[in-house]
Amino acid sequence: MKKVISLFLVSLFLMTSAWSAVTKSTAAVDEWAEVAQNAVREGATTDVSGAYDAMLHISVALSTETAHTGSKIEVQISSNTSGDEDWTTLVSFIGPTGTANTEAPSGSEAAGQTVIEVASTTGYVADETRWIFMEDDTVANSEMMLLVSAVTNTSVTVQDGTTNAHDGSDAMFNIADTYTVELPTSANRVRIIYDNTFDVDGSTIHTLARVSTITGI
Repeated sequence: MKKVISLFLVSLFLMTSAWSAVTKSTAAVDEWAEVAQNAVREGATTDVSGAYDAMLHISVALSTETAHTGSKIEVQISSNTSGDEDWTTLVSFIGPTGTANTEAPSGSEAAGQTVIEVASTTGYVADETRWIFMEDDTVANSEMMLLVSAVTNTSVTVQDGTTNAHDGSDAMFNIADTYTVELPTSANRVRIIYDNTFDVDGSTIHTLARVSTITGI
């Protein structure tokens, strides 16, 4: 019995040691870019053949004040390592929807700020959390922020400090969302189709995606 217990403990130790050495990584798939109304953005093709596990993290934001019934976001995977004949749809969904309100910061805000001064807080409710989008005039410096509170016509507060500095030439939008999609281990490649033709007279959108993977255990 003692021998059985000892073997069990050794096995448990080895399993724990193996899992403690998990190799994780994250990488950009699609950087922030505008998708015009009635346009389609084909995302980059990403090789996930070497991953034991992989997950996409997708951000989509409305970037005009036009009523919008949603954009179609389609995640496609391929069983092949090359070519364009074997793409299949893993999942597709519609979002986000609504009519965004835009507001520029009242002045310059340094990176790391959690309180952003604005002249109007219309659409930025004081008692709810929601994703909001800051469109920087340098598109790559745009970012998603989690709204946590607002002071009427004075400021909005976000959960984490901003990654980049922003100023009055930038624009903040109050309708945005994030989505995660787990990829099957059988997939060799993945890409995202951002279809902004779903609403024929809707808003432009901005999109971004990253992938996180486990490549060693």
